[in-house]
Amino acid sequence: MRLLGIGALIGVTLAIGCSSTGSTNAAPEGMGATPEKGLAISVDRLAVPYCPECEMSFRQFAIRDTLTYDGKLYGFCSEGCKASFAQRMGIN
Repeated sequence: MRLLGIGALIGVTLAIGCSSTGSTNAAPEGMGATPEKGLAISVDRLAVPYCPECEMSFRQFAIRDTLTYDGKLYGFCSEGCKASFAQRMGIN
């Protein structure tokens, strides 16, 4: 039996834990969403080019949801990561 390296295990965990299933694909006003590709928003508009909860890169994965916090736009790979970030930051 072959053991997976820690990098492969983390990748699988992130892919499962950050699934976009059930995401609303809520887009900022004026932005359209495409289910296959996520939100039609440039990574350059975001505060960071990755999901701030799980650190999935939006240069490789789709932006599924967004939230403005402290005047900055953050992108998320899933509704779950957005909810976790909002709770951690004390946003209702």
